[in-house]
Amino acid sequence: MTEVTKAVMADELPAITAWAARHAWDLSYDPVSFKGRALVTHPHLENQTVVFWFAVDGYPNLQPPAWWCGGDGTAVSVNKAAYPRPSATPPPGLPNGSIFHTNPVICAPWNRLAYGVHGGPHAHDWLSLAAWKTYGTGYTQAHTIPDMLSALSIHLDRSDGMQG
Repeated sequence: MTEVTKAVMADELPAITAWAARHAWDLSYDPVSFKGRALVTHPHLENQTVVFWFAVDGYPNLQPPAWWCGGDGTAVSVNKAAYPRPSATPPPGLPNGSIFHTNPVICAPWNRLAYGVHGGPHAHDWLSLAAWKTYGTGYTQAHTIPDMLSALSIHLDRSDGMQG
């Protein structure tokens, strides 16, 4: 299945790079480790860099990517201070709420770390990692890495700070 991930990422990489350039995010991706990193200044905190990591092994057929904040990328960070604070004013309409949770986790069907099998809060309603594109009603939707970056950006714009 790594061949599928390699092919999909090769197809998406031009769009990922273009999205990052348009939005002034510093993004890198390593096709050997299947990991990427996006750096962006928090829109409401001067000199505060938010670090988003993503791992795409198994994407998109077997599971969604893993997304987390902070750390050096070698392991998933659970340091609350590295995560944006949930928004008090989420985007209008569905989905209600913020993808940034105090667990801390980026809570979205397109983040495998939000699933119960990975210790996330969705142990009883998101049962299959392979069905990640079908958990729709009331939840944020993003089916490509550029879509996911857009969702992160929208929710980050509404965050007023960091959790730490």
